[in-house]
Amino acid sequence: MAEGLLDFRGSDDAFSAALRLLGEASGVSRVYVFEAYLVSQTARRWSQRHEWCAPGVAPQIQNPDLQRMDLEEAGFMRWYREMAAGRAIAGPIRTFPASERALLAQQGIRSLVVVPIEAHGALWGLLGLDDCVEEQVWPVPVIEGLTAAARVIGAAYERLAHRLHRDRLLADYTSLLAGVREAVFRTNAMGQWTYLSPAWRELSGWGIEESLGRPAAEFMDAEAGDDTATLLSRLASGELDAKRWEVRLRLGSGEKRWCLLNARRVRAGVGETAEVIGTVIDLDEVKRGQLALIAATREAETANRAKSEFLSTMSHELRTPLNAVIGLSESLLEDGADGDPERLRKYLEIIHRSGRQLLSQINDVLDLAHIEAGQIRLISAPVDLGAVVSVSAEAHQRVARARGITLSSRRAERTLRVAADERLLRQALGNLLSNAIKFTPEGGNVGVAVDECPDGMARVTVRDSGIGIPPEKVGLLFRPFLQLDSSLTRKFGGTGLGLSLVDRIVRMHGGRVEVESEVGRGSAFSVLLPRLEEKSPAAIVSP
Repeated sequence: MAEGLLDFRGSDDAFSAALRLLGEASGVSRVYVFEAYLVSQTARRWSQRHEWCAPGVAPQIQNPDLQRMDLEEAGFMRWYREMAAGRAIAGPIRTFPASERALLAQQGIRSLVVVPIEAHGALWGLLGLDDCVEEQVWPVPVIEGLTAAARVIGAAYERLAHRLHRDRLLADYTSLLAGVREAVFRTNAMGQWTYLSPAWRELSGWGIEESLGRPAAEFMDAEAGDDTATLLSRLASGELDAKRWEVRLRLGSGEKRWCLLNARRVRAGVGETAEVIGTVIDLDEVKRGQLALIAATREAETANRAKSEFLSTMSHELRTPLNAVIGLSESLLEDGADGDPERLRKYLEIIHRSGRQLLSQINDVLDLAHIEAGQIRLISAPVDLGAVVSVSAEAHQRVARARGITLSSRRAERTLRVAADERLLRQALGNLLSNAIKFTPEGGNVGVAVDECPDGMARVTVRDSGIGIPPEKVGLLFRPFLQLDSSLTRKFGGTGLGLSLVDRIVRMHGGRVEVESEVGRGSAFSVLLPRLEEKSPAAIVSP
């Protein structure tokens, strides 16, 4: 009988089959199992859990008197004491105490045998057999066989309890992992994924099945200097016990995301291979914020240095012409009307030139400040771009000739009009021409040309054969207060605000500035502005 119970797996069907085998082999009316448990220190209760009945025998599994039965109130404390001592109770019920016969007789029982079931080293319940047909005297070998069957049932309950506990823990862990935003992983000694929690799919965009078995390092950005493969190997070998490091995870979409890997080594037992477990935490938002903060700090430091250099340069640029104005004017005051007329004229020219230089520099600073503060009122009207270019080029001819530079201009085949504030537009073109002349050596060429673009834009290009600009510094050209090379500023003069003003003025007009340059071969600055059609309104005033 006991061998038939060894296949028990904890289901009701398996229990019913086991009890049926016992009942048919014993030729009894009923076979049942009760569970005994404590509800307090002194109160003990039993409940019937399983039952098999022979044909024609009334089942008792639904009998309310047999559920949560108080042993003391029902008069069955003797049963509890006997079975707690490991002894069976058997025989005709007419030999039982009167307190027990009433309940047993209600069930039609004439004789029975019950044996204790132990689980985890304690009384768990009982296995009982009822004979409702005749009185039986149960021989010792039969009771011993039933006791062996009860031990099998107890062991089965132990396995069932263990499995239920395991399944409950597994369900809890699965539920917990499913709710954790961080991806939990396990890798083998070769650094391959052997487990990935559900969060991996959401975090990385990769499927779990397609990821398992592949090296973890394969999902990291090697270009970012990632060392995942080496670190996992050092963890698996025992060189490291735990490690945290940042990686750039390659997503299934092709994008990359900053993550934090937090891993530790699982100590391997004898004959077992080492494993590494850990978590992958989304760090992208924090990392991007950190990088942005670092970049902003560096930019602020650069801007601070640039402003310091600008103030130093500005001090030099303002003092030089101002000293000339003051010194020469003092000389004129001392000589009075008796001075040499030629020398007087020369002094006045220098004072005039220095004054204009001062005015230009001060205007650059004030205009930039007004533009950045939003205090410039843009007054736009249709402007003939070719005419503005011709006037600007003519205004710079004298300076170009004085430096031995050829300055040429070319207009487009037809009149190109733009909506612009002519004063500001002339200022922007003047700054570009001044820069081109300044950085072009004697004997060089500067040209300004107007062209019509097919995309509805008009282009003004100022091209020179000057010193050129290194490619890595082109992006810094239009930043205020920033000198590409302070030594150049000392050599050629200027505040370094001219291109910043050009960029801001052009953007205020809805245009853009483009730059082409090669060191030693010159530069080309192009201003692109939206072209007006002939039927455009005569004037537009913008705040």
